[in-house]
Amino acid sequence: MIGTKVPRSSSFDPSHPSNSISVIIPVYNGAKFIGQTLDSVLAQTVRPGEVIVVNDGSTDDSAAIVERYGDPVTLINVKNGGVGAARNLGAARAKGNWLAFCDADDLWLPHKLEKQLRLGGECPDVHCVLTDFTEMTDGVLSKRTHFSYAPQDFWAQEHYSQGFVVRQPVTGKLTTFQPSITSTPIVKRDFYLSVGGFDVEATNSAEDTCFHFRLLSAVPFGVVPEVLMHYRRHPDSWSADSVKQLQNSVIVWDYIIAKYPQAQPYRAKLLDGLAAMRKEVGETESYQRRQKLKRFLGLGFSAGLGRAWKRRLHS
Repeated sequence: MIGTKVPRSSSFDPSHPSNSISVIIPVYNGAKFIGQTLDSVLAQTVRPGEVIVVNDGSTDDSAAIVERYGDPVTLINVKNGGVGAARNLGAARAKGNWLAFCDADDLWLPHKLEKQLRLGGECPDVHCVLTDFTEMTDGVLSKRTHFSYAPQDFWAQEHYSQGFVVRQPVTGKLTTFQPSITSTPIVKRDFYLSVGGFDVEATNSAEDTCFHFRLLSAVPFGVVPEVLMHYRRHPDSWSADSVKQLQNSVIVWDYIIAKYPQAQPYRAKLLDGLAAMRKEVGETESYQRRQKLKRFLGLGFSAGLGRAWKRRLHS
Protein backbone atom coordinates (compact mmCIF):
# COMPACT_ATOMS: atom_id res chain seq x y z
CA MET A 1 0.00 0.00 0.00
CA ILE A 2 1.18 3.47 -0.87
CA GLY A 3 1.43 5.79 2.12
CA THR A 4 1.50 9.57 2.30
CA LYS A 5 1.68 11.23 5.70
CA VAL A 6 -0.35 14.39 6.24
CA PRO A 7 0.72 16.00 9.54
CA ARG A 8 -2.57 17.57 10.46
CA SER A 9 -4.65 17.65 13.61
CA SER A 10 -7.92 19.30 14.46
CA SER A 11 -10.02 19.82 17.53
CA PHE A 12 -13.09 17.65 17.73
CA ASP A 13 -16.42 18.95 18.99
CA PRO A 14 -19.03 16.18 18.91
CA SER A 15 -21.80 18.73 19.49
CA HIS A 16 -20.97 20.70 16.33
CA PRO A 17 -23.72 20.42 13.67
CA SER A 18 -21.19 19.01 11.19
CA ASN A 19 -20.84 15.98 13.49
CA SER A 20 -24.57 15.31 13.87
CA ILE A 21 -25.30 11.72 12.94
CA SER A 22 -28.45 9.66 12.43
CA VAL A 23 -28.44 5.88 12.71
CA ILE A 24 -30.91 3.87 10.60
CA ILE A 25 -31.63 0.23 11.43
CA PRO A 26 -34.07 -1.80 9.30
CA VAL A 27 -35.49 -4.86 11.03
CA TYR A 28 -37.55 -7.76 9.79
CA ASN A 29 -38.25 -10.54 12.29
CA GLY A 30 -35.05 -9.67 14.11
CA ALA A 31 -36.24 -10.11 17.69
CA LYS A 32 -33.36 -12.45 18.53
CA PHE A 33 -30.63 -9.83 18.03
CA ILE A 34 -32.16 -6.34 17.70
CA GLY A 35 -31.70 -5.62 21.42
CA GLN A 36 -27.97 -6.41 21.27
CA THR A 37 -27.61 -4.23 18.19
CA LEU A 38 -29.38 -1.28 19.80
CA ASP A 39 -27.31 -1.66 22.97
CA SER A 40 -24.11 -1.40 20.91
CA VAL A 41 -25.41 1.68 19.06
CA LEU A 42 -26.51 3.44 22.25
CA ALA A 43 -23.19 2.63 23.95
CA GLN A 44 -21.19 4.73 21.48
CA THR A 45 -18.71 7.18 23.02
CA VAL A 46 -20.28 9.76 20.71
CA ARG A 47 -24.00 9.16 20.95
CA PRO A 48 -25.92 9.58 17.69
CA GLY A 49 -28.39 12.43 17.54
CA GLU A 50 -31.13 10.01 16.61
CA VAL A 51 -31.61 6.27 16.18
CA ILE A 52 -34.34 5.30 13.72
CA VAL A 53 -35.55 1.70 13.55
CA VAL A 54 -37.73 0.86 10.56
CA ASN A 55 -39.80 -2.21 11.34
CA ASP A 56 -40.32 -3.74 7.89
CA GLY A 57 -43.51 -5.70 8.60
CA SER A 58 -42.10 -8.02 11.27
CA THR A 59 -44.38 -10.74 12.58
CA ASP A 60 -42.29 -11.49 15.68
CA ASP A 61 -41.59 -9.35 18.78
CA SER A 62 -39.13 -6.97 17.06
CA ALA A 63 -41.35 -3.89 17.43
CA ALA A 64 -42.14 -4.61 21.09
CA ILE A 65 -38.43 -4.97 21.91
CA VAL A 66 -37.61 -1.67 20.19
CA GLU A 67 -40.46 0.13 21.98
CA ARG A 68 -38.93 -0.74 25.36
CA TYR A 69 -36.01 1.62 24.60
CA GLY A 70 -38.31 4.63 24.74
CA ASP A 71 -37.19 8.11 23.67
CA PRO A 72 -33.62 7.30 22.52
CA VAL A 73 -35.06 5.26 19.65
CA THR A 74 -37.65 6.25 17.05
CA LEU A 75 -39.69 3.32 15.75
CA ILE A 76 -41.36 3.47 12.33
CA ASN A 77 -43.71 0.61 11.46
CA VAL A 78 -44.34 -0.10 7.76
CA LYS A 79 -45.64 -2.90 5.59
CA ASN A 80 -42.95 -5.24 4.35
CA GLY A 81 -41.25 -3.59 1.39
CA GLY A 82 -37.71 -4.89 1.54
CA VAL A 83 -34.56 -3.78 3.33
CA GLY A 84 -33.54 -1.21 0.72
CA ALA A 85 -36.87 0.61 0.91
CA ALA A 86 -36.71 0.50 4.73
CA ARG A 87 -33.27 2.11 4.74
CA ASN A 88 -34.38 4.78 2.28
CA LEU A 89 -37.41 5.59 4.43
CA GLY A 90 -35.25 5.94 7.54
CA ALA A 91 -32.81 8.17 5.67
CA ALA A 92 -35.66 10.37 4.42
CA ARG A 93 -36.74 10.95 8.03
CA ALA A 94 -33.19 11.51 9.32
CA LYS A 95 -31.91 14.97 10.23
CA GLY A 96 -28.18 14.37 10.79
CA ASN A 97 -25.35 15.63 8.61
CA TRP A 98 -24.08 12.04 8.56
CA LEU A 99 -26.03 8.80 8.12
CA ALA A 100 -24.94 5.47 9.56
CA PHE A 101 -26.74 2.25 8.67
CA CYS A 102 -26.63 -0.85 10.81
CA ASP A 103 -28.22 -4.22 10.20
CA ALA A 104 -30.42 -5.52 12.99
CA ASP A 105 -28.02 -8.29 14.02
CA ASP A 106 -24.62 -6.60 13.74
CA LEU A 107 -22.64 -5.04 16.59
CA TRP A 108 -20.68 -1.80 16.79
CA LEU A 109 -17.67 -1.37 19.04
CA PRO A 110 -17.95 1.65 21.40
CA HIS A 111 -15.57 4.05 19.59
CA LYS A 112 -16.85 3.40 16.06
CA LEU A 113 -18.74 6.63 15.41
CA GLU A 114 -16.26 8.80 17.29
CA LYS A 115 -13.26 7.61 15.28
CA GLN A 116 -15.12 7.97 11.99
CA LEU A 117 -16.33 11.47 12.83
CA ARG A 118 -12.85 12.50 13.94
CA LEU A 119 -11.40 11.42 10.59
CA GLY A 120 -14.26 13.19 8.81
CA GLY A 121 -13.36 16.33 10.75
CA GLU A 122 -9.67 16.05 9.86
CA CYS A 123 -10.54 15.79 6.17
CA PRO A 124 -13.85 17.60 5.58
CA ASP A 125 -13.97 16.84 1.83
CA VAL A 126 -14.61 13.10 2.33
CA HIS A 127 -18.17 11.94 1.68
CA CYS A 128 -17.93 8.71 3.69
CA VAL A 129 -15.69 6.97 6.22
CA LEU A 130 -15.31 3.17 6.35
CA THR A 131 -13.96 0.89 9.05
CA ASP A 132 -12.60 -2.63 9.11
CA PHE A 133 -14.76 -5.43 10.52
CA THR A 134 -14.64 -9.05 11.60
CA GLU A 135 -17.14 -11.82 10.98
CA MET A 136 -18.81 -13.46 13.95
CA THR A 137 -20.41 -16.92 13.83
CA ASP A 138 -22.23 -18.30 16.88
CA GLY A 139 -20.47 -15.68 19.00
CA VAL A 140 -16.98 -16.66 17.80
CA LEU A 141 -14.95 -14.00 15.99
CA SER A 142 -12.97 -14.78 12.86
CA LYS A 143 -9.20 -14.70 13.27
CA ARG A 144 -8.85 -12.53 10.17
CA THR A 145 -10.27 -9.08 9.57
CA HIS A 146 -11.94 -8.08 6.33
CA PHE A 147 -9.22 -5.63 5.30
CA SER A 148 -6.60 -8.39 5.59
CA TYR A 149 -8.02 -9.80 2.34
CA ALA A 150 -7.43 -6.56 0.39
CA PRO A 151 -5.05 -6.98 -2.57
CA GLN A 152 -1.68 -5.29 -2.24
CA ASP A 153 -1.83 -1.62 -3.21
CA PHE A 154 -5.62 -1.74 -3.43
CA TRP A 155 -5.77 1.85 -2.26
CA ALA A 156 -3.28 4.68 -2.02
CA GLN A 157 -3.26 6.03 1.52
CA GLU A 158 -3.01 9.65 2.60
CA HIS A 159 -2.52 9.27 6.34
CA TYR A 160 -4.21 11.23 9.11
CA SER A 161 -4.20 10.67 12.87
CA GLN A 162 -7.42 8.60 12.83
CA GLY A 163 -6.82 6.65 9.63
CA PHE A 164 -6.28 7.42 5.96
CA VAL A 165 -7.99 9.05 3.00
CA VAL A 166 -8.24 7.55 -0.50
CA ARG A 167 -8.07 10.07 -3.36
CA GLN A 168 -7.22 7.78 -6.27
CA PRO A 169 -10.27 5.94 -7.69
CA VAL A 170 -10.68 2.26 -6.80
CA THR A 171 -13.74 1.70 -9.01
CA GLY A 172 -12.03 -0.69 -11.42
CA LYS A 173 -10.83 -2.87 -8.53
CA LEU A 174 -14.20 -3.40 -6.83
CA THR A 175 -14.87 -6.78 -8.48
CA THR A 176 -11.65 -8.03 -6.88
CA PHE A 177 -12.29 -6.69 -3.36
CA GLN A 178 -15.26 -4.95 -1.76
CA PRO A 179 -14.05 -3.10 1.35
CA SER A 180 -17.42 -2.02 2.74
CA ILE A 181 -20.73 -3.50 3.84
CA THR A 182 -23.83 -1.81 5.22
CA SER A 183 -22.97 -1.67 8.91
CA THR A 184 -19.50 -0.08 8.56
CA PRO A 185 -19.55 3.33 6.80
CA ILE A 186 -20.89 6.68 7.78
CA VAL A 187 -21.97 8.73 4.77
CA LYS A 188 -22.88 12.37 4.39
CA ARG A 189 -26.62 12.73 3.95
CA ASP A 190 -26.26 15.07 0.96
CA PHE A 191 -24.12 12.51 -0.88
CA TYR A 192 -26.54 9.70 -0.03
CA LEU A 193 -29.42 11.68 -1.52
CA SER A 194 -27.39 12.66 -4.59
CA VAL A 195 -26.80 9.02 -5.60
CA GLY A 196 -30.40 8.01 -4.92
CA GLY A 197 -29.89 5.93 -1.79
CA PHE A 198 -30.36 2.16 -1.98
CA ASP A 199 -31.46 0.74 -5.33
CA VAL A 200 -34.86 -0.83 -4.66
CA GLU A 201 -34.94 -2.29 -8.18
CA ALA A 202 -31.93 -4.48 -7.46
CA THR A 203 -32.69 -8.14 -6.80
CA ASN A 204 -30.79 -11.06 -5.25
CA SER A 205 -30.01 -8.96 -2.15
CA ALA A 206 -27.98 -6.67 -4.41
CA GLU A 207 -29.00 -3.33 -2.92
CA ASP A 208 -26.06 -3.38 -0.49
CA THR A 209 -23.38 -4.04 -3.13
CA CYS A 210 -25.00 -1.58 -5.55
CA PHE A 211 -24.98 1.19 -2.97
CA HIS A 212 -21.40 0.61 -1.92
CA PHE A 213 -20.27 0.52 -5.53
CA ARG A 214 -21.62 4.05 -5.99
CA LEU A 215 -20.32 5.08 -2.58
CA LEU A 216 -16.75 3.98 -3.33
CA SER A 217 -16.73 5.10 -6.96
CA ALA A 218 -16.47 8.66 -5.65
CA VAL A 219 -13.32 10.03 -4.04
CA PRO A 220 -12.06 11.11 -1.62
CA PHE A 221 -13.33 8.79 1.09
CA GLY A 222 -11.93 8.01 4.51
CA VAL A 223 -10.89 4.72 6.11
CA VAL A 224 -10.36 3.87 9.78
CA PRO A 225 -8.26 0.66 9.48
CA GLU A 226 -9.48 -0.76 12.77
CA VAL A 227 -12.10 -3.39 13.54
CA LEU A 228 -15.08 -1.38 14.81
CA MET A 229 -17.93 -3.67 13.74
CA HIS A 230 -18.75 -7.34 14.21
CA TYR A 231 -20.66 -8.76 11.25
CA ARG A 232 -22.92 -11.60 12.33
CA ARG A 233 -22.88 -14.53 9.93
CA HIS A 234 -25.60 -17.16 10.34
CA PRO A 235 -24.60 -20.77 9.54
CA ASP A 236 -28.05 -21.53 8.08
CA SER A 237 -28.26 -18.45 5.83
CA TRP A 238 -27.63 -18.43 2.08
CA SER A 239 -24.49 -16.36 2.63
CA ALA A 240 -22.93 -19.34 4.41
CA ASP A 241 -23.10 -21.31 1.13
CA SER A 242 -19.97 -20.26 -0.74
CA VAL A 243 -21.22 -21.36 -4.17
CA LYS A 244 -24.57 -19.59 -3.85
CA GLN A 245 -22.83 -16.47 -2.58
CA LEU A 246 -20.42 -16.47 -5.53
CA GLN A 247 -23.23 -17.12 -8.02
CA ASN A 248 -25.20 -14.25 -6.53
CA SER A 249 -22.15 -11.98 -6.74
CA VAL A 250 -21.87 -12.68 -10.48
CA ILE A 251 -25.53 -11.72 -10.98
CA VAL A 252 -25.12 -8.55 -8.92
CA TRP A 253 -22.00 -7.40 -10.79
CA ASP A 254 -23.62 -8.08 -14.17
CA TYR A 255 -26.39 -5.72 -13.03
CA ILE A 256 -23.97 -3.06 -11.77
CA ILE A 257 -21.82 -3.03 -14.90
CA ALA A 258 -24.89 -2.82 -17.13
CA LYS A 259 -26.74 -0.13 -15.14
CA TYR A 260 -24.48 2.42 -13.51
CA PRO A 261 -22.66 5.19 -15.42
CA GLN A 262 -19.86 5.09 -12.81
CA ALA A 263 -18.92 1.62 -14.11
CA GLN A 264 -18.44 2.52 -17.76
CA PRO A 265 -14.93 4.11 -17.64
CA TYR A 266 -13.73 0.98 -15.79
CA ARG A 267 -15.81 -1.58 -17.69
CA ALA A 268 -12.86 -3.64 -18.96
CA LYS A 269 -11.25 -3.94 -15.52
CA LEU A 270 -14.58 -4.78 -13.89
CA LEU A 271 -15.27 -7.45 -16.51
CA ASP A 272 -11.83 -8.97 -15.87
CA GLY A 273 -12.71 -9.25 -12.19
CA LEU A 274 -16.09 -10.71 -13.08
CA ALA A 275 -14.45 -13.35 -15.29
CA ALA A 276 -12.23 -14.35 -12.38
CA MET A 277 -15.33 -14.56 -10.19
CA ARG A 278 -17.05 -16.89 -12.68
CA LYS A 279 -13.94 -19.08 -12.79
CA GLU A 280 -13.99 -19.27 -8.98
CA VAL A 281 -17.65 -20.36 -9.07
CA GLY A 282 -16.76 -23.25 -11.40
CA GLU A 283 -13.75 -24.30 -9.34
CA THR A 284 -15.71 -24.16 -6.08
CA GLU A 285 -18.59 -26.19 -7.55
CA SER A 286 -16.12 -28.80 -8.83
CA TYR A 287 -14.40 -28.99 -5.44
CA GLN A 288 -17.69 -29.40 -3.59
CA ARG A 289 -18.78 -32.20 -5.95
CA ARG A 290 -15.51 -34.04 -5.33
CA GLN A 291 -15.89 -33.66 -1.56
CA LYS A 292 -19.48 -34.96 -1.62
CA LEU A 293 -18.37 -37.98 -3.65
CA LYS A 294 -15.52 -38.69 -1.25
CA ARG A 295 -17.95 -38.59 1.69
CA PHE A 296 -20.33 -40.88 -0.20
CA LEU A 297 -17.55 -43.40 -0.84
CA GLY A 298 -16.71 -43.44 2.86
CA LEU A 299 -20.17 -44.15 4.19
CA GLY A 300 -19.53 -47.82 5.00
CA PHE A 301 -21.28 -49.60 2.13
CA SER A 302 -19.72 -52.81 0.84
CA ALA A 303 -16.05 -52.74 0.02
CA GLY A 304 -16.73 -54.34 -3.36
CA LEU A 305 -19.18 -51.59 -4.33
CA GLY A 306 -16.76 -48.98 -3.07
CA ARG A 307 -13.94 -50.41 -5.19
CA ALA A 308 -16.24 -50.46 -8.21
CA TRP A 309 -17.09 -46.77 -7.79
CA LYS A 310 -13.43 -45.89 -7.37
CA ARG A 311 -12.54 -47.79 -10.58
CA ARG A 312 -15.19 -45.75 -12.41
CA LEU A 313 -13.73 -42.51 -11.03
CA HIS A 314 -10.26 -43.32 -12.34
CA SER A 315 -11.29 -44.97 -15.62
